[in-house]
Amino acid sequence: MAFFPTKIKKLLFVVLVILLATEVVNSQKIISFNISNFRASKSSIILQGSAKISESGTLALTDPNDPNLLVGRALHNMPVPIWDGATGNVVSFITSFSFILDNVGTRTPADGLVFFLAPTDTRIPNNSTGGKLGLVDGNNAFNQFVGVEFDNYVNTWDPNYSHIGIDVNSLISLKTTTWNRVNHALVSVSITYDSNSKILSVVLTDNNGQLSTVAQVVDFKDVLPETVRIGFSASTSAPSRQLHTIQSWSFSSVLKT
Repeated sequence: MAFFPTKIKKLLFVVLVILLATEVVNSQKIISFNISNFRASKSSIILQGSAKISESGTLALTDPNDPNLLVGRALHNMPVPIWDGATGNVVSFITSFSFILDNVGTRTPADGLVFFLAPTDTRIPNNSTGGKLGLVDGNNAFNQFVGVEFDNYVNTWDPNYSHIGIDVNSLISLKTTTWNRVNHALVSVSITYDSNSKILSVVLTDNNGQLSTVAQVVDFKDVLPETVRIGFSASTSAPSRQLHTIQSWSFSSVLKT
């Protein structure tokens, strides 16, 4: 009878190994946050350039009264795993945010804002005011990011209309759609990335309930490092001016490892 407990122990050991293996196979890296007031969450936000958190809790990326600070960026301080080097798996995510663009007096409104993913040490590039949207150094051929731009000023490399664009390492968008930008209108955006299809999808809803959509295949593993920071960038340029304000922001991602 002494043999029976030994068999049971071996069986339990095998079951334990299977359970542990299953746990490893099914392990996930999950990032999630929901910001409805940036002042209450200011410890989790990295501000760059002119970006400021207002007393009311909104995130102002540009300061129309400061002629020297024409670029503002805000990043979440939590690095986001994008792909896993051991398994090759890639993240899926959804992010939602709302923003308002305000004209400044009679000046031409410009230039726009971008939601972007970039290396964790990302900083404001040199020569990135105006149409460079705080992301691209006009004198540097290499700029690493994936972004969704909301661009209401037509530059030479842009389509001839205000637009939503999906960008990879360049502000010459891979795909665009028209955007009817309205002064001081609250805009809601949802961006999703599906790791299976590799499709980055954007849905914008304006204050009248009108939808604008655009989607593009982007292989994150080919264009981004394993871990990134996510955030917003906006810029303006003299004599144009525009106030870019983020009202709320949520994000949720899952990476199977």
